[in-house]
Amino acid sequence: MVGGGRHGAAILVGKGAQSSLVLYMTGELKPKMPPNGAIDLEKIAVIRRWIDEGAKVDTMILPASAAGSKAPAPLLKAQANAEHLPAPVTALAYAPDGKLLAAGGYRCVRLMDAVTGEVTKTIPGPADQVQALAWSSDGKLLAAGGGVPGKAGELVLFDTATWKPIRALAEHTEVVYAVAFRPNMHELATGSLDKTVRIWNADTGQSIRLIKDHAEAVFGVAYSPDGKLLATASGDRSAKLFQTADYKRVASLTAHQDAVTHVAFNQNGTLLATTCADRQIRIWKVEIGKMENPLRQQGEGDVINACIFSPDGSLLVYGSSNSRVRVFNGDGSSQKQEWKDPEDWVYSVAVGADNQTVAAGTQDGKVLLWNVKQGKLIHTTMLQK
Repeated sequence: MVGGGRHGAAILVGKGAQSSLVLYMTGELKPKMPPNGAIDLEKIAVIRRWIDEGAKVDTMILPASAAGSKAPAPLLKAQANAEHLPAPVTALAYAPDGKLLAAGGYRCVRLMDAVTGEVTKTIPGPADQVQALAWSSDGKLLAAGGGVPGKAGELVLFDTATWKPIRALAEHTEVVYAVAFRPNMHELATGSLDKTVRIWNADTGQSIRLIKDHAEAVFGVAYSPDGKLLATASGDRSAKLFQTADYKRVASLTAHQDAVTHVAFNQNGTLLATTCADRQIRIWKVEIGKMENPLRQQGEGDVINACIFSPDGSLLVYGSSNSRVRVFNGDGSSQKQEWKDPEDWVYSVAVGADNQTVAAGTQDGKVLLWNVKQGKLIHTTMLQK
């Protein structure tokens, strides 16, 4: 199920809501399974949770035969104390001043020293796995998105002066997978498994706009640096652009062959990167009315889960499910580094304020830091569950 067949993997480890196994059971992919019935939503939620927490096999021992022969040895090693295994690091975000790196895990956010990788503080996050993190431009607010699959989404806003939660925003009916602050404003956008994008006033907690423009879950949101455009990524195989003056759609990017997992603008908003489950990263020149095809694209050996440009736009970084992190120059035309240090799927990436430090979060609960100039791994932090 993880390895997949000609239609891809049935399970995307750590991403239950994006796994086709779940999407067929809920009817979001057709035909709905099972064909002549329906699985209880609570049972589907359990399966999502199992996948979100790593789809770990506790034991797989074949039964003894009817003749009473000795049972064969386990096909897979049993996971002892599985409840204590590290949770996937599904979100990373550097503070605007570059001093802290926030890492999202299971029900908590860990704040790490951006230089040493040391965890300096742990704060309670939204319910279940923290799927998304974003800082406001002034650094005064940190937003963490998550929620309980099959029940409700949740966004928690923290005051970074005290690290106390200011409020929890819970109008999404499913898990919040993406969050982004509009530059230089306390306005933010969230994307959810409920197929919607919400725009919020962070100071009041009010949902000021609801966008229903995608046919499937919204996995990514990003504002352009001038705040005039909002990009979204969805399981419906499209990325879309909205003008923030009225949040009307101005472009649909439909060259993708599978779920779009992430979107990111470069430092001046002239380029947009989209990553996809079809194992491609695409770089688009942002020209409204002229975005039928990407400027270029790069193939990968597995699903690409996240991408980001460095603050100065000199680097484009992405991470994928084949345990690779790749660094390209700012327009994606030339690869600078390929790192194979991760031992599990890469779910999140970030670039520090120095434009040289690259961070990646992995399925096995690690945050890895590299220096681009040195071209090597400089630190690994294991985050306990």
